[in-house]
Amino acid sequence: MREKIETGIDGLDSLLGGGIPKRNQMLLAGGPGAGKTLISFEYIYRNALAGKKSAMFSIEETSEMIIENAKEAFSNFNDIDRLIESKKLIIEGLEEERQYLGDNKEGRGGYAFNEWLGGMASIIEAEKIDTAAIDSISALKLLIKDPLDYRNLSINMINTLRKLNATTIITAEMNSTNRIGLMFEPEFFIYDGIIILYLSTASNNRRIKSLEVIKNRGSENSTSTVPYEITKDGVVLENLDLD
Repeated sequence: MREKIETGIDGLDSLLGGGIPKRNQMLLAGGPGAGKTLISFEYIYRNALAGKKSAMFSIEETSEMIIENAKEAFSNFNDIDRLIESKKLIIEGLEEERQYLGDNKEGRGGYAFNEWLGGMASIIEAEKIDTAAIDSISALKLLIKDPLDYRNLSINMINTLRKLNATTIITAEMNSTNRIGLMFEPEFFIYDGIIILYLSTASNNRRIKSLEVIKNRGSENSTSTVPYEITKDGVVLENLDLD
């Protein structure tokens, strides 16, 4: 049986059948406000606490914004600064990615994508990163006009991460936040696993967050759709009734 990397998120590893199989690339998709960035941050934070070298690569926010938002949402995460100072946790934000993507011009999207991938791969290899997060692949999609080129470049990214032994959560935007009528982007199917985050409205007009594991290649997983909350102690799955 393949070794699994636990996310460290309360309840999610049970849904995943024990975690993400090592070297797999897991897509975490949802709409705005679903908590994609925070969930992926908790994944690398928990693994850094457990002794694994971890890194987050953001194409949408600066490293300062990522850290500030994480501290605000997860106010009981007391080891963020210590892990960063010890380089157990590495945050590469928009200010670092701009050197690869900021001067993108018409017709060089694939080149810029590969420059970005090479820079990320160099950090993962040099720092011996075990667990990583990328936020978000949808921002990179804006560089690539041709869908086939984007798919091929995404496959190259996945294979590169796999060769580097990095078990990665990669976030993506979805147009629909409702389970009814859900449609997947064609490129979603190239990933080893898919977790979908939903936002629905209850009778009291309160927005309810829930998640579902669509697939987790190399592992059995629950097919339950489970509500979750983002608390100061981390992401917590509620009413965990697995099938």
